[in-house]
Amino acid sequence: MKQYEIAFKTLAILSDGLFHSGEMIANELGFSRVSIWKAINDLKKLNVEIFSVRKKGYRLPKAIKILSEKKIVEALGELSQFVNFELLNVIDSTNKYLLNQSKNKPHATVVCSNLQTNGKGRRGRVWQSALGESITMSILWKFNFGASQLSGLSLVIGIALQRVMQKIGIYNSSLKWPNDVLVDANDDLKKIAGVLIELQGDMESRCSAVIGVGLNFDLSTKQQKKIDQLATSITSVSSKSHDPNEIVSLIIKEIVNVLSDFEKTHFESFKTEWLDSRAFKDQKVQFQKGSGEKITGNIIDLDDDGSLLLLKDDGKIEKLLSGEVSSI
Repeated sequence: MKQYEIAFKTLAILSDGLFHSGEMIANELGFSRVSIWKAINDLKKLNVEIFSVRKKGYRLPKAIKILSEKKIVEALGELSQFVNFELLNVIDSTNKYLLNQSKNKPHATVVCSNLQTNGKGRRGRVWQSALGESITMSILWKFNFGASQLSGLSLVIGIALQRVMQKIGIYNSSLKWPNDVLVDANDDLKKIAGVLIELQGDMESRCSAVIGVGLNFDLSTKQQKKIDQLATSITSVSSKSHDPNEIVSLIIKEIVNVLSDFEKTHFESFKTEWLDSRAFKDQKVQFQKGSGEKITGNIIDLDDDGSLLLLKDDGKIEKLLSGEVSSI
């Protein structure tokens, strides 16, 4: 039995946001009342808010959508034969899990979690996530060439996420170099998704990439206050109702597609698509280097390795390999 399995089976019943008695939950799941009571306590220890009312039972503050391994695998169709998919109830970090297990896991292993307690972002940041509010997942991809040939990989994953946005009807999204997806919400560009890639292996022979993806699905006000930048979520910017299981399957499909092409053509064939989807078009930006130095200018192009080409205020073009872009 998976960790927290009874707790998450209980949660699936409570996910409609209505009251359910402990007796009813026990009968439906085939467990004892004591097991359900323990499951409720386990959920509360995971900071899941549950109301308990005498003679009514338990309920969540609102209805939520949780992930189902069965639904995701079904949505993957034939691709489920290629992808090794795992859904974890609770994990500290899907990236950390796959980095530790990479030697024992097959190529194209995808790990997704219902609740990630200590997710990582770029540059030492924390990826904030909460139950039913974020999609957090990681993909293990084993390349037959070295890490020196993976330039532009994060931009390619950004393209995959941009394609997902288009497919679910969010047409005002754009890509922020190197790997954030932004959405224009009320004239502000707000982050909806991000990517963290961690590499293992050799620079010149074989290597593996663990590709972490975080996507805001249904952010609460409480969760937004924890995020140190403008952020939004799918439910906030879409007029349609979305199933997170379908979105997970779409992300997997698009990432597998771009990685398969990237293995053949590297970044060069993706450059035009990325530039067409870029944020801050015809707008001056500030670029902060890893050293802390800040320069301003306009993004005019990408190099074939995915490096940013910035036309600076002094008229010179500088090639930038790493750092942070922001609007002015």
